[in-house]
Amino acid sequence: MANWLRLNNMHIALFILYSIACGYGLVKLPWVRKTGIRPPVLLALFVLHVAVGCLHNVIAWRYYPGHGDIWDDYQWSLVLRKWLLTDPNRFLLFNSKWTYVTHNGIIFIQLLFNFFSADNIYINTVLFNFFLFLGNAGLYQVFRRHFPADPLTALTAFLLPSTLFWTSCIHREGVIYLLLGLFFYEFDRVRQARSRIFALMLFLLLLYFRFTIALLLLPALLAGLLTEQHFALKYRLIPAAALAAAILIIPLAFPALTHLVITGLTGWQAEFQVLEGHSRLYLPSLDGTWTSLLRVFPYALRNGLFEPLPGSGGRPIYLAFSIELILIWMTALAALVILRQVRTGIPRPTDSVPHRDGFPPLFLTFSILGMIFVGTFVPFAGAIVRYRSLFLPFLLAPALHSLHHLPFIQRINNKLQFFI
Repeated sequence: MANWLRLNNMHIALFILYSIACGYGLVKLPWVRKTGIRPPVLLALFVLHVAVGCLHNVIAWRYYPGHGDIWDDYQWSLVLRKWLLTDPNRFLLFNSKWTYVTHNGIIFIQLLFNFFSADNIYINTVLFNFFLFLGNAGLYQVFRRHFPADPLTALTAFLLPSTLFWTSCIHREGVIYLLLGLFFYEFDRVRQARSRIFALMLFLLLLYFRFTIALLLLPALLAGLLTEQHFALKYRLIPAAALAAAILIIPLAFPALTHLVITGLTGWQAEFQVLEGHSRLYLPSLDGTWTSLLRVFPYALRNGLFEPLPGSGGRPIYLAFSIELILIWMTALAALVILRQVRTGIPRPTDSVPHRDGFPPLFLTFSILGMIFVGTFVPFAGAIVRYRSLFLPFLLAPALHSLHHLPFIQRINNKLQFFI
């Protein structure tokens, strides 16, 4: 029988026990109960996340080259656990450089879970989704606050298919999505001293797990602060000026830093370019100059924003991701039409997103920049789907809420209000 099906009675018992304990904990935690979602619905969402995570493990074992990052990190976690217990010097040597420590972050998570799961990846997936759910709950609350009377939009924090698929397993994407949900929750309460401290700590964790995500947050936060008019002027201009300095002045003051940045980006793209895969897309190579980045930009737009197109990618599963992406862009296009109607004086219900709210511009800036960034460096449709999954909820949520006054969406929201 395949390795991924080898479950003994103890593992089955632990899987059931931890699933029940985590589900019970979630419906009792005040943090999760603040979502206002009824306990049966919370449990159904948690079961869905665990089921998708376990399914992803099976798919990775069956179809991914070398069984993918999930199983590779899991196998290394078993090795590191053995070294930790029997050969501490070798364990320390394996983590002796900062680059090793940052690369091993997900392995450390698997290693920690192994002590509780008797080294079973499916039980680890249950435990991981318990913590992931906290980030989902935080982002859901932010969506409910800034997209009012619209549970359909808020539920995208839990149910967007590609995001659910790539974050419910023990992937770096899942950890980053958890941190983003918590970060935006604390940033929404930035006027409180405690929230400022927590937001900074979460930002540093994002730097650790993927520094590019943290860097992309800077212009997005700037866009949000400049458009947010609910804060006093000093609360907006001071941090906005600091972010502008970080984005513009520092590179001008330290020209060597810009060379270091483009060299690092070129090296990162080169790591992807040498890989082999069935879903390769055309992407010109960077050569260490900013001119080459401009040359890549049109292809980055196409790949990051629109690939895989229907029929590309080489595998039938990519068609599902193509359909999802088409629906998201159709929603965004409809939102642009609505915005144009508002600007030309066509009446619209007054309960829509306040234009003074800085979070929709923040989300849109973060998502668009992130998707273009992915398209700049990743030449494979499958990998683009994975890396882009973190940004899609922040593109879809503002667009979908712009349509919440339409009759058929109102009917859906009325039913959801009663159901959840």
